[in-house]
Amino acid sequence: MLNNSLFIAYSTPNYSKLTNILLNSLNLINANNINHFVDIPPEILITKTGFQTDLWYYCIRNKINHLIEVLTNYDNLPESTEPIHDEKKYFIFTDCDICYIKNNINEWQELEKFINNNNNDIFFMREGTSNEVNSGFFIIKNNNNINNIKNFFVQVLNIFDISEKKDIPFGDQTIINNLLSKRLSNINYDYIPNDYVIFGKHIFNKKKSLFHHAIGCIDIEDKLLQINYIKSLF
Repeated sequence: MLNNSLFIAYSTPNYSKLTNILLNSLNLINANNINHFVDIPPEILITKTGFQTDLWYYCIRNKINHLIEVLTNYDNLPESTEPIHDEKKYFIFTDCDICYIKNNINEWQELEKFINNNNNDIFFMREGTSNEVNSGFFIIKNNNNINNIKNFFVQVLNIFDISEKKDIPFGDQTIINNLLSKRLSNINYDYIPNDYVIFGKHIFNKKKSLFHHAIGCIDIEDKLLQINYIKSLF
């Protein structure tokens, strides 16, 4: 699966320590197909970092825009660019506070079987054990419905741009969950089984865990501590 996937990542310089961990962990699992955009926010925004700051909303908005651009440009690449335009079966969006786990690398084959035996087009990570989406990681099939998925994220971005910050406390994640819960979108989606996920300090299945998402942290240093703690267990 890893050879057939394009990983899509977005980061800013203040997240460089986390981004380096992300990229190193992808290298360790031989995931070499990465479209990583390092954005340089306006200087006025970088004076205050953290959850729900102006910088945070800026990054949330632009990571979705980056995803849309990658999907659009990939779809529009001409046939003549082969072999550079190597057809990928999956697009994997990953936040930069995610660390991939080498120990269980063979479990990617099992996850691919689950995805291919499932008629849905996009697979979200759960918000813990709930039926809500956590938008830090998801897998998109590159199939005939890819434009429908792309248009879904265009819809998310458009809503983001007209929303008051107080109405979208978790940014794109709030919008995605609202659209899905109210059935305001016709995308076919499912959830990635939690066996493959480490959510914060919650390890669902140590023998199957594929990645750790550092959540429930107060700042970047706290995320680094959590990542190093989880890494020490493998």
